[in-house]
Amino acid sequence: MSPTQFRYTLLTYMVLAILGGVFDFVFPFFIPESLRNAQEASDANLSLIVLICLAILILVLLVSLAVVIVGLYLFRPWARRLAVVITVLALFVWPLLGINVASGWSLVLTDLAGTLWGAILALIFFSPLKECFDTTQISTKHEIR
Repeated sequence: MSPTQFRYTLLTYMVLAILGGVFDFVFPFFIPESLRNAQEASDANLSLIVLICLAILILVLLVSLAVVIVGLYLFRPWARRLAVVITVLALFVWPLLGINVASGWSLVLTDLAGTLWGAILALIFFSPLKECFDTTQISTKHEIR
């Protein structure tokens, strides 16, 4: 895979993740009303302090993910390690969010994004692309031999 293809893969991941994250807000009719009501009832049981803490934690993770994506796009050496750290932290945060009702379309998009993220992690550590991250040069053009 060329660096340009890798960058397109990163951009595709971002598009899928964003679409999957907002799909049910834009098209709520894909979730039956009874399930939406159950989700709202479950959310209403959370205290304000818990909601604020979770919101802050999620915001920190999202900003960190944005920084990682920019770092990966620019082939910065620190981005590989931070990508793994953010992935592991996200795995611990996800169960704290409680139940989540999502439409099939939202799940398809987020599952595709998750699978693509796994492929990105594999590429940055186990493909010739890892050489692009090993350099200390600041360059926007990378060649893989």
